[in-house]
Amino acid sequence: MTKIEIKLFDFIKKHITVILFIIATIIGTIIHFCGINFQSDDFNSFLNGWWYNIQAGGIKGLANQVGNYNIPYQIIICLLTVTPLSALHAYKLLSIIFDIVLAISAGMLVNELSTKKSPFRFVLTYAIVYSSITVVFNSAFWAQCDSIYVSFILLAIYFMRKDRNILAFVMLGLSLAFKLQFFFILPVFIFYYILNRKVSFLHFLIIPLTDIVMCLPAIFLGRNPIDIVKIYVDQTDYGKLIQMNCPNIYAFMCEGTDVNNYYMFKTMSIVLTMLLLGIALCVFIYKKIDLSDANNFMLTAIWTSFTCLMFLSSMHERYGYLLDILLIVYVMAFGKYYWVAVGSNLVSLRGYCYYLFGNYSVVSLQYAAIFYVILYAYMTFVLYRDVISGGKKLDDTASASSGSTSTGDAPASTPSDEAAEAVEETGEAKSANVIETATQGKAVGN
Repeated sequence: MTKIEIKLFDFIKKHITVILFIIATIIGTIIHFCGINFQSDDFNSFLNGWWYNIQAGGIKGLANQVGNYNIPYQIIICLLTVTPLSALHAYKLLSIIFDIVLAISAGMLVNELSTKKSPFRFVLTYAIVYSSITVVFNSAFWAQCDSIYVSFILLAIYFMRKDRNILAFVMLGLSLAFKLQFFFILPVFIFYYILNRKVSFLHFLIIPLTDIVMCLPAIFLGRNPIDIVKIYVDQTDYGKLIQMNCPNIYAFMCEGTDVNNYYMFKTMSIVLTMLLLGIALCVFIYKKIDLSDANNFMLTAIWTSFTCLMFLSSMHERYGYLLDILLIVYVMAFGKYYWVAVGSNLVSLRGYCYYLFGNYSVVSLQYAAIFYVILYAYMTFVLYRDVISGGKKLDDTASASSGSTSTGDAPASTPSDEAAEAVEETGEAKSANVIETATQGKAVGN
């Protein structure tokens, strides 16, 4: 082997993770660009028209609502309209950029959750998330932007694990500023607040405050501040269907396209979801579940998100985005429940294909719903077995803490301490004897 070859292989070995990161980015981007020119019905019916309305209004047009965009996203789109990019490519490139942010955030979180941190684990997580079915179809084909709000959710969990609570709640506020589905993750933070008492109610006020700050440019241009809340309220009543191609419990309970079913079950869906989350919280309090434990927190986050998706009304097929990503993060961090992550992503694939490719479906919505309900039931069992029954408890944490404290209050005397006391008591020992005693004490200590 020549010297050049040796140096080349040494360079590759030294920078292997960086090289793998670059390769994963190139491959993932190529996969994304396979759909860059695809026009979904959503784009043709809504997004394209909204782009030209925003473009016509210019910066002053931010004073008015266009479509059902949240205000910060409308601000970004307004800025993009002055670039030479077409509407289709601007939407998609923005989302693809956040796909990269999402993948990086996932890699960071996995390394933080895992007991075996490694650059390779980070790169592998990054590659899987960036090239995953849900992520690619959502941004590159559909021109949707779910990677934005989920990126901030992952960063919120990451910073909370780092005990940087203010920054964690700022991330939650940014997530809310872009998507109402932020509420899927909120319950686990409420659980953490009540059980572990490491954050204050004041931290939760950071969430709406961040949303308001993100909307200030539009408010300064004349937008009614009430719109910040009104947009979300209008979104909860958008579509007026009990489910929108999401295979949750309502998919085999009733006909999803019947508006009467929406009005009949809407209130019940909210009450049922809150009831299930409330029961879980009561059980967690009774069992003293420690949500500072990484496994406990992530399984609870997965279950609460799944519960919202399963029982709330008007769920779209792409609302499983957060669940899919949380499951991938969990698998990469803890190495368990691979089939659940694969199954959830396949259910999402079925929904995306049905919408994007002319109602194409290998499996009917009803059969997909049966599988999804089974998946939810299994994750409920996992929550009981691994968290409620077998998970780390607050009593365990308190015992460990008190044990280490008592040990610190009465430290055991070392041989060198005894030697020093002996020297102090005699006071007349020769210096040679003192050195010899101390040396013997260190030898015993070692």
